[in-house]
Amino acid sequence: MHRSAFVSKKNHLALAIALNVLNNPAAVSGTLVREQATVRPGHVEEQWTLHDGSLLTVEPGGRTQSIRSEGSTVLLTGAQVRSNLGDGLFLIGSEANVTDSNIYSNNGTGLNVGPRSTAAVHDSQIVGLGRGVNAALGGIVALHNTSVRGMDDGNDGIMGGGVGVVQVEGDVQLRDNTDVVGDKHGVLIVADPGESSVSNLYVEGSHVRGIDGSAIKVAAPRSTGIPHANIEISNGTTLTAGNGVILEVTNGATADMTVMNSVLQGDIHIGDGSTASVTLGSQALLAGATHHLTRMNLRSDSLWTLTRNSTVKSLAMGGGRIDLGGSKGDLRELRVDTLEGHGTFGIGTDLAAGMGDRVVVSGEARGSHHLAVTNTGADVAKGQPPLEVINTGGGDALFDVIGGQVDLGTYVYDLQKQGNDWFLVQRPGEVVAPGTRSVLGLFSAAPTVWYGEASTLRSRMGELRMGSGEGGVWSRAYGNRYDVSAGGGFDYQQTQQGVSMGADGALALDSGRMLLGVTGGYSRSDLDLAAGTTGSVDSYYLGLYGTWLADDGYYIDALMKLNRFQNEADVSMSDGQRSAGNYNNHGVGVSGEVGKRFELDDGVFVSPFAQVSALWVQGEKYSLDNGMQARSNKADSLLGKVGTQVGQTHQIDSGGRFDYYAKAALAHEFAENNQVKVNGNRFSNDLSGSRAELGIGAAVQLSDRLQLHTDLEYAKGRNMEQPWGLSLGARYDF
Repeated sequence: MHRSAFVSKKNHLALAIALNVLNNPAAVSGTLVREQATVRPGHVEEQWTLHDGSLLTVEPGGRTQSIRSEGSTVLLTGAQVRSNLGDGLFLIGSEANVTDSNIYSNNGTGLNVGPRSTAAVHDSQIVGLGRGVNAALGGIVALHNTSVRGMDDGNDGIMGGGVGVVQVEGDVQLRDNTDVVGDKHGVLIVADPGESSVSNLYVEGSHVRGIDGSAIKVAAPRSTGIPHANIEISNGTTLTAGNGVILEVTNGATADMTVMNSVLQGDIHIGDGSTASVTLGSQALLAGATHHLTRMNLRSDSLWTLTRNSTVKSLAMGGGRIDLGGSKGDLRELRVDTLEGHGTFGIGTDLAAGMGDRVVVSGEARGSHHLAVTNTGADVAKGQPPLEVINTGGGDALFDVIGGQVDLGTYVYDLQKQGNDWFLVQRPGEVVAPGTRSVLGLFSAAPTVWYGEASTLRSRMGELRMGSGEGGVWSRAYGNRYDVSAGGGFDYQQTQQGVSMGADGALALDSGRMLLGVTGGYSRSDLDLAAGTTGSVDSYYLGLYGTWLADDGYYIDALMKLNRFQNEADVSMSDGQRSAGNYNNHGVGVSGEVGKRFELDDGVFVSPFAQVSALWVQGEKYSLDNGMQARSNKADSLLGKVGTQVGQTHQIDSGGRFDYYAKAALAHEFAENNQVKVNGNRFSNDLSGSRAELGIGAAVQLSDRLQLHTDLEYAKGRNMEQPWGLSLGARYDF
């Protein structure tokens, strides 16, 4: 049978000493009464009993058997204490200082600190059968960087099975990376028989583990009084439990636990008739469930992540956050009797089932609270009623959603109070979510990308008409800005920059000249889709072009260009999370222009023209990593344009030439059947409508072969405005 945690009468002490001698006649005993003794290396191992102010010192390398001290002092430095009968070190009204020592008992408690006793242990190891360390009836134990092990003694009762630390109205401090392990429980807090008691446990930067049981258990066996435990966990402490319960309070016991600057994983279980409160302070994180917890307080910078459904009678939020953390097939519910304060609740959803995490307040809810609803690209199931996320029995609590909205699939949802409860309801007008904006923006970007690139080629052919008509090599750098409204009821901005280059050669004809060329290039278009959502299109292209210049001023230009578009979306959802997706597709476009150049006096010329362009862009499907599904049938364009160009040529004294011009045109986009499906919802996604275009440009002939160019353009229409388009180029004639 396990020895009692404390001795209260002198006859108990005399009986214990007698039993020690009878059961271990080979042991050598040393008794001190108001005396001092020192154990050094090589001394015979003895059992020591100290009385009435005695002092036992064990120096480095010294070895003893069990030590029992009443009203005395024990100093262990680099010592070995091994007991085959009874406790390793037992203190009553005594003081012990232990450094760099081993205390071991295979038949009792390793370190037993009884009434009016204190023990300070540094850098040591303590092992006991049944209990590693016992602190009873006012005993105080401070462990620093020390390992404690309570071995299984075969006792299935609440006090047995192997406990790292037992407290019976005693105080224990675990500091500086102390490691406490019990084969059953890590720490067990109970009461003295017939009395109620208070025990204090402080764990700082240390570790407590129950191999088969709870990390910390507070219990009231039937034969004892009611224990109350004050528990403080801080500074990187960990609690580990074989049964998954880091704090267990049963049999009518009570406990208050405060956690600061620590990450705890495990459940908190409060039995019937017991009460307990948990306070998560600054930088405290708890991942686990609670069962019948009396009160939970969450301070600022604290986080509780539920791993299962949980119950709390009173929940007080002081700026902390509770993540219910549910997802498809694993939704969670937090049930509380009352709610007060201010804090944040993280809510997960399973939209396919029309369900989500819920906070249920059976009584009154008070305070002001935020909901961080997990945004998703998947749509709410068709025909599902509004999704309830908060259910209350009344009160004046106010709830809102972080980000001002919730992105659930294609559309935006708002938090709406209905009676005493709060629901997620789709915003009227079918306002699209950021993920939808990114899909529509990317699928509509190809035509503006293609035309931005093609404008440099038209400028090149204009150079040929103003110049000598000889072939050469050329290059142009360009940039364009577009403000687009292509569908879905939202606008976005597209900024393009790129470079084109090419080479062409001239063919002489009876009534004019013909030039044929090849071109290639690259452009990047960045899309600003509002609220941190962006997209990009990297375009690589090759093309053939040609122009026929008649002697009487007529001309015909032709272009065919093949593109590969590499598209990426980076979505910022309203809850602050990000999502991404990408796809590649191809396009082919052709353009033809006819016009005539009229030469007037003083080098002035007028050149009316008509142009038709057509673009076919491959449809594609892709998905965002938030579950949104997107599909485009095409992104085609059929653009007609009429306009005129007016300019003047000046000869330079050095033999060069300076040309400048202005352009005005009216363009109309005829394609109006481009469609995009987002999660099966259909959107029109074209740029149909008319727009006006204006432009100015200049060229300077620096020599017979080298010419520099610049152009500036502006356009405005129903679905698109081009605030600016700029290109700079050079050509070198053969």
